[in-house]
Amino acid sequence: MVTGDTIAIVSDKNIENSDAIEINANGNYVSPGFIDIHVHGGAGYDFMDGSETAFLRIAELHARYGTTSMLPTTLTSSKEEILNILEVYEKANQNNFNGAQFLGMHLEGPYFALSQRGAQDSRYIRDPDPAEYKEILSRFSCVKRWSAAPELKGAIEFGKYLTSKGILVSAAHTDAIYEDMQKAFENGYTLVTHLYSGMSGVTRRNAYRYAGVVESAFLIDEMDVEIIADNAHLPAPLLKLVYKIKGADRTALITDAMRAAGMPEGESILGNVQNGIKVIVEDGVAKLPDR
Repeated sequence: MVTGDTIAIVSDKNIENSDAIEINANGNYVSPGFIDIHVHGGAGYDFMDGSETAFLRIAELHARYGTTSMLPTTLTSSKEEILNILEVYEKANQNNFNGAQFLGMHLEGPYFALSQRGAQDSRYIRDPDPAEYKEILSRFSCVKRWSAAPELKGAIEFGKYLTSKGILVSAAHTDAIYEDMQKAFENGYTLVTHLYSGMSGVTRRNAYRYAGVVESAFLIDEMDVEIIADNAHLPAPLLKLVYKIKGADRTALITDAMRAAGMPEGESILGNVQNGIKVIVEDGVAKLPDR
C-alpha cells in the first residue's frame, strides 16, 4: 500500500483500502518497483556511449522489466569522458518521461586496483587525484555514488571528501585487507560494490593469512553490500550465505546490466560503442573474448 509517495505496507495478505484497484496476478508475485543502484546499459546501448538516446533507451528497457528508478553507472575512463557523460546525464534527465527515473550518477572507477580490474579498461585505471575528483564534483551535483579501491594512495582522503559532500562511497575492484577496510569504513566507505566480484578474499602473504574485502564486509556489521543475484555471478550457496550474515536490510540487489541486456546472445561491447571492450554473451553469461 502506498501513502502519498511512500510505500507504507508490503504484505502477502489482503490490505483493506476502499480506494484500491484490485488486479488478479494469477498467483504471481507483486512487488514495489526495483531501484537499481548499479546499471550500465541495455537495449543495445551503454551509458558510456555518451548520447542522450542511450540514456533514454536504457531507462525505457529497464522500466519494462520492473525497474522504476536507477543510478546510471559509468566505467573506468578518462576525466574528459566522465565530464561528458555527466553533461549528457543532465540533458537526458530533463527528457526522461517514459523510462525508469534517474536518481543521479554512479561513477564506477577509475580509482581501482589493477589486479582486480575485471572487465574494467586498464588504460584508465589510476590512483585518486584530488584535483580531478574535486573538479568533477564542483561542476556536477548529479554524482550520488562513487566506487573506488580504498587501499590506494589517496583513497582515504577521497572517501572523506566525498562523504562531506553527501556522496555514497563504495569499495570496489580492490585488493584491500581487513585493516584497510576498517579504516575505509571509518572514513566513509559504507558499501561494497558487487560483493565477491572484483575483490580479495582470504590471502596468504609471507606465511600469514589476511582477511580480505569479502570477510571484511561480513565482519563490519554496519557495512552494506550489493549483489548480482542472477545465479551466475554468485551461486545459490553464496547468495544464501550473504543473506544469512548481512540480512535483507544490509543487502541491495543490482543488475550491473550492460548493453546486451534485453538483446539476443552473441557479440557485444562493454563501455563506449566506439572503443569499449568486446565481450561474448552465451548461455546467459557475458564473458571476455578469452572466456
